[in-house]
Amino acid sequence: MSLRECAVCSKPVKTKTAVTCSYSCSNTHFRSGPNNPNWKDDNYQSTCFYYHGKKCLVCGEDKIVAAHHVNHDHHDNRPENLVPLCPTHHQYVHSRYSEEVTPIIDKYLETFGV
Repeated sequence: MSLRECAVCSKPVKTKTAVTCSYSCSNTHFRSGPNNPNWKDDNYQSTCFYYHGKKCLVCGEDKIVAAHHVNHDHHDNRPENLVPLCPTHHQYVHSRYSEEVTPIIDKYLETFGV
């Protein structure tokens, strides 16, 4: 009988029906992201922070972070259209200073796979 790997840490799973190796890994797997029964794909903030982390792309601020729609279409909640920005840099994007922030966002999106 071959052992399966834990979906979180890749350690061997000891039972036939388990997806994870421990309660800790189970909490990580099922209580975050799309595996959570309460996950909503239409919540753009959750989607943004799940795929990109909750940290401003420009300055690294992690206390107050907003999700910015890159193409300015608020109905387009694909991960590649969302980026995390602090309130200051989010305001830069929507002002005459956007050229100071836009190249950083574009460079990040190139590495993200867009």
